Amino acid sequence: MDVLDVPADRQKGWYLSLMAPNTKGPEFAWLDPSRLYCNSQALADCVKDLLGPFHSDPVDLVAGIDAMGFILGASVATTLGKGFLAIRKACHLCVATQNQNYTDYTGREKTMEVRLDVLKPGLRVLLVDQWIETGGTMRAAIQLVENLGATVTGVAAVAIENTEGGKWIKENYKFSHCIPEGLQSQVDRKHLDSFKSFTK
Repeated sequence: MDVLDVPADRQKGWYLSLMAPNTKGPEFAWLDPSRLYCNSQALADCVKDLLGPFHSDPVDLVAGIDAMGFILGASVATTLGKGFLAIRKACHLCVATQNQNYTDYTGREKTMEVRLDVLKPGLRVLLVDQWIETGGTMRAAIQLVENLGATVTGVAAVAIENTEGGKWIKENYKFSHCIPEGLQSQVDRKHLDSFKSFTK
């Protein structure tokens, strides 16, 4: 499917076939979900699917994780009519911050930070990232939010893999993702059947 095409029958997750496979080797993620954001209808439908489980839940603020979580998070915040908080990689904010160390999906030790003047007790936050593989990044974001007294209303991502960390998130927080049940096993194996027909 061409990246800008929109099918007549838009079933849940139709846009997942727009995602691109890794062509650069093992030091990169196994696929590129951000290709679907180039299609305005795909992005809108992805956000709609992510918000489905949260329609009756109060959300005060949406927080997105650096960097690809900024795109989805800002889109979710705009759709909800809520503000957006950026959770940054360390040393990017020029104001006072709370820091949290974590191990990302590549096994590298990193630090993320959030400004101190927004999160507070009673604030209900929806956390958004592009993809949850090992869960280390999202778990660090959860810790940042909760350590400042705010409440994590839920976690949303295009996909949450059934790794140990992904399962921990699913067991402990309300969550949403865009992967139909029939595709979850492909996601967990890190290879989508749609890659067979992928054209650049």
